[in-house]
Amino acid sequence: MSDNIVEFPGREPPPEGYSEEYVDKLHSEAFRDLEVYLHDCVRMSSFAIQFMTNTKCEDDDGRLSFAVLHLDEMLRDLWKRYNERWHGERRGTS
Repeated sequence: MSDNIVEFPGREPPPEGYSEEYVDKLHSEAFRDLEVYLHDCVRMSSFAIQFMTNTKCEDDDGRLSFAVLHLDEMLRDLWKRYNERWHGERRGTS
């Protein structure tokens, strides 16, 4: 008898392994689930930009501003690439 109280089917992969279709389905569901969080990050980065432009920072030698601005650019680019792939407009890893 197992030490588990409840045995969940599918916990261990079948002996032949998972099919490519099954793995693709899991990946697509995972990325769809992340879309809302990705969009929230992009929106928050735009708020950070607004706050940075409205704040005077005596200790900033430009690195903080650069980091916030560059992060915003990176997140917006990620969002753009995500949407391009979603609409089949772009393929590949770059």
